[in-house]
Amino acid sequence: MTTTTTEVTTTVRRRVPIAVRGAQLLLLLPLGAFQLVATIVFSIITPLAGKDYIAVVWAPVMALGCIVTALRLGRGPAWALRTALALLAAQTAFSLLKLIAFDESASLVFLAVTVVCAGLLALPASRRHFQS
Repeated sequence: MTTTTTEVTTTVRRRVPIAVRGAQLLLLLPLGAFQLVATIVFSIITPLAGKDYIAVVWAPVMALGCIVTALRLGRGPAWALRTALALLAAQTAFSLLKLIAFDESASLVFLAVTVVCAGLLALPASRRHFQS
């Protein structure tokens, strides 16, 4: 009688912390998809001149970066965290530009979303997720 053994390899998946999922949601929806669509719509329906072109170029690039980064955050690579933080810094600068140069108070909402997203990524559970 012969005995055969088979090796079974299992992949252990770590649970993604809720804080990281929350940051993903904020990067994907308001800072990503919504901002991308809003920029396209506003650039079509509003006549553009001078400083408007700064926002029209800056916003979609930043929004696409947020979408791509949000989709990668759950996997936990350290570069995704660094990219997310860089994008949040760009979002902060963009919100301040919109507030100061364009006198748009709606940018305060995006600034608040940016602060919440950065706070979620700074939590200990989030940091552990990106270290392992």
